[in-house]
Parts: sequence; structure tokens; C-alpha cells
Amino acid sequence: MSSISARAALLFAVVTAAPVAAQNANEALARAESAYRSLTSLRAEFTQTIANPMLGDPEVSRGVLFLAKPDKFAMRFAEPAGDRLVADGEWLWIYTPSTVPGQVIKQTIPQSGHSTPNLFSQFVEGARTRYRARYQGTAEIGGEQVDLVHLTPLSEEPFLEATIGVARDTGLLRLVAFTEVSGQTRRFVFDTIQPNVEIASAELQFEIPAGARVVTP
Repeated sequence: MSSISARAALLFAVVTAAPVAAQNANEALARAESAYRSLTSLRAEFTQTIANPMLGDPEVSRGVLFLAKPDKFAMRFAEPAGDRLVADGEWLWIYTPSTVPGQVIKQTIPQSGHSTPNLFSQFVEGARTRYRARYQGTAEIGGEQVDLVHLTPLSEEPFLEATIGVARDTGLLRLVAFTEVSGQTRRFVFDTIQPNVEIASAELQFEIPAGARVVTP
């Protein structure tokens, strides 16, 4: 290939790569939003990894996430055992005996936007207008091929950037990773996902532990 032909080929690659990548990002986000809209409920086992450059080794925790639309959501941890976050349709309850034993935080449930506890809603609903999206390629999670999309918030959010993994076949999220304003990173990998399953009502309710002090910010 002549030098002129080589330069032309390189120019073509540079010109076409950005639109294709943008198209792939938008397609993945559209697929994720469509899949989320079709959900009535969801159960997912997750692994969370928190890394703080100031605190040494990453912390790994595991548990089960429950979602019942429109306004019920829970994360119940097996490691550390007993920690849980529950949005019961009226209140958001946060109980972390692993770090603050004997205290429960009770607050109103943010319905949308950056403050919602619902990880799926946070990164899927209206994502194409709330974030600048960039396609990052593919990966395999839980035996599924996923499209990786990098998100940069276009308005105020409690994180600087995020990456989500959208399953090729189902459109469901298999990965959510983000960098908080403090520099701390959180990475959620959803190991198994069961959409539209029956969820026991007790999983989406919070019972105040005996002797616990309830704090309302």
C-alpha cells in the first residue's frame, strides 16, 4: 500500500470510529432502558467491591438485591451479615451494624435522579439525556456477553464517572461501577439475575432491630 493510500485508510478509520462507537453506546443504553421498563420485579445476587486509595485494600461484600417497581428496593448483605438497605415504598431504611451498630437511618425515598437508591433506575432511566456515553467494548459476565458503556454526568451527580455492562441478550445490567466525588470507587457485579419473579413481601419490608436507635436526617 502506498503512503498516500495508508494515510487515507487511517483518516477513514479515525473519521468513522467515533460515530460507530457513539451508535453502539446509544444502542446499548436504549436496550437497557427498554429492558428496565419491561420489568415488574427483579432478584439479583451481587458482589460489591469498594476501593479507597486512602484506606488500603479493597473491601468486598456480597448479598441479594430485590426490586419491585415502582418504589420498592432492597439490598440485603450476607457479607457483612445483617447490613441492609430497604426502600419499602414509604421510607428508606439504612442499617449497617458492621460499621454503626445499634443505629438505623430512616429517610424519605428519593424517587429518581442521582439520589435514588435503585441502582438500575439510576443508570438506566433517561441515561441518553442525563449522561455523555462512550462505548468501551465488550466483556463476559456470568456467562453473558455484555456491552460496556462509560457514562459522564451532564449535571450534578454524586459520582464523577461510571461504567455499566448491558447484557447483549436481555438488556439487563450485569455491571455498575462508578467513581465517587471523594475518589472512592464502587463496583457491583450482578452474578445472577432473575427478572419478573415473585418476591416475598418480607424482603421489601424493614423491621427495626430491638434496641436500635432510629435517626431521621
